[in-house]
Amino acid sequence: MPIIKTISTGNGIAGAARVEFAKLQRHIPGTDLSAPAGLEVQVHLYPTLADARAGTNLLWQLYPALPVTAYDPADPFGSLERALIDAQGDFFGGTFAPEEVVTTLDMAKAVKWAEIKAIRDQLECGGFELPNVGRFDSYAESRARIVGASMAAKIARDAGQPYAINWTLADNRTVVLDADAMINVGFALLAHVDGIHQRSRALYAEIQAAEDAETVVSITWTASASAPEQEQPVEA
Repeated sequence: MPIIKTISTGNGIAGAARVEFAKLQRHIPGTDLSAPAGLEVQVHLYPTLADARAGTNLLWQLYPALPVTAYDPADPFGSLERALIDAQGDFFGGTFAPEEVVTTLDMAKAVKWAEIKAIRDQLECGGFELPNVGRFDSYAESRARIVGASMAAKIARDAGQPYAINWTLADNRTVVLDADAMINVGFALLAHVDGIHQRSRALYAEIQAAEDAETVVSITWTASASAPEQEQPVEA
């Protein structure tokens, strides 16, 4: 029963995670022995929800702690994953993706939208190209730096002041950007993010308009259920 949330890891961006096992934490010598024991949970992170469900393409492992009371013997893994979503930490605010067979249209829509959001967030953080310059990172921190530097470049240009900044690209090459170039990076970032969110909004509308679960399942990021077929050329 995976958790869907985009998390930056040492090996890339994880879009989904699942609990593999949990064990009681031993009391550390010198600590309060009357304090309740906790659980150390091993969580595996994967690029996509499908990978998490299949256990393929493992990216990273985390070991968060939970109180023993989070464990429900009737639903061992699901109870721990729900607790991780509710607890302050890496998975706080994530989406719980139940493993049960989707039997209703509302459930199908909820699961599909969770998948689309995970892809959206992964793409937003996946970087973008600027022709004749290179590829820029677009993690949240990178986006904030680009916006700040673009604003500073515009202020300097409007004031007739010189501007130049050394910028490290996604491949670790360093380039020197003047005011115009830095402003162009800012516009490229805006186009990158806007295009991704336009696509996700269109897919959300399509998901909500679907009238059966089969139609919902057929909707993907790269193709939609209602995409018109290309016209075939008419032979003369």
